[in-house]
Amino acid sequence: MKICLVRHGQTDFNKLKLVQGWADNPLNDTGIEQATNVGLFFKKNNYAFDHIYTSPLIRAKHTAELINRHLEQPKKIKIDYHFLERDFALFEGNNVDETIKIISKEGFNAKGYEDNKLLLKRIENGLLNLYKTHKDETVMISCHSHVVKSFLILSDPEQYNYLTYLNNASVHWLSFDGEALTIDQFNIEAN
Repeated sequence: MKICLVRHGQTDFNKLKLVQGWADNPLNDTGIEQATNVGLFFKKNNYAFDHIYTSPLIRAKHTAELINRHLEQPKKIKIDYHFLERDFALFEGNNVDETIKIISKEGFNAKGYEDNKLLLKRIENGLLNLYKTHKDETVMISCHSHVVKSFLILSDPEQYNYLTYLNNASVHWLSFDGEALTIDQFNIEAN
């Protein structure tokens, strides 16, 4: 299975460097332009997808819709809750840099906060579910920073972690054979 992960376009929370998590913020004008550019990039390079999935959050759904609009063969967009952003709980709306200092500590946990182990398990379950029905297909997932980072960590935990920097509307290609998850391309910007 080929997987194309697209991080959602910019929101005002991204611009202000605030933690979003499950906060359902829309794309801002820059985010709309970024997502549109990804769609145009896919069209220019003749990328095609058998299926398109998205997180239920509006910023990811809108990103998927804007991309889908430009594909030669648009698809019905399906929502998959496995690919929802990490639940940051009480940290939502806080400064990203200050939050990272707190949550990066070994063994950190707080009420309602989705720790690394839980998040990785959720993403792995989503990956395995997709593979059951789409093993010989190409799937695009419009999702979030910590979802993409989870895929990267599942592929190569020595190289990637939750501090790995990802641009908004960045594109990442992976392959999955049912056992090994391989990163084919990382943090591509659609220009």
